[in-house]
Amino acid sequence: MNPHLSEHDLLNRLYGVEEHAAHLESCKECARRWEDLSARRAKLMSTALSRAAAVPDPPDGFLAVQRNRIYARLEVGPQRRIRWAPAAVAAGALVAVGLFVHRPAASTPAEPADAQLFADVYTVEQSVEPAAAEPIHALFEEGR
Repeated sequence: MNPHLSEHDLLNRLYGVEEHAAHLESCKECARRWEDLSARRAKLMSTALSRAAAVPDPPDGFLAVQRNRIYARLEVGPQRRIRWAPAAVAAGALVAVGLFVHRPAASTPAEPADAQLFADVYTVEQSVEPAAAEPIHALFEEGR
């Protein structure tokens, strides 16, 4: 016994992609589903055709006027764009050259005066305790 046709198989038959005539003749359930699907498509097609028939035809000459307007736009359109194109290219080139040539000045740290440097070295050398121990002393002084 052949298995029943899937929805995919029935849709393929509806649109003429596949043929399953032998199975539809032997299987009543698949034949009923095929009839339902065919009737639904026929109803949709008749609705679409009636809607298309309800749309009035455009007045005489309407499409010709519309076509002429489109042709007029096509002839004028590119010329407008070309007017500002050289200015845009020149501006872009200036920006590119400016970014390539511009080099920001490197900031140099201020050097301490020799007298200050010698005073700092002398203070470190004469100190009995290293400067890193100072925060530890502060912890113990808060507890007192």
